[in-house]
Amino acid sequence: MKKVALTVSGNRYEIKLEDEFADFVNKDLQEAGIALDRDNNPAALLKAYLRLAKQNNSYEDEIELLIETLDGL
Repeated sequence: MKKVALTVSGNRYEIKLEDEFADFVNKDLQEAGIALDRDNNPAALLKAYLRLAKQNNSYEDEIELLIETLDGL
């Protein structure tokens, strides 16, 4: 288990996650512009969430297209 920690509006949040997932979360937060070593504003966290939501939606669309393609075979 690894700890993921970030600060938002002066409040520090820490959570333990499985090692691989923690590495993914840390990397994704940093790529989304979230600083793990200093305070972040809530808008930055919202943007990071929306980035992941958009990515998830794109994956769902791709999966649906694959299912339709496979059903057509």
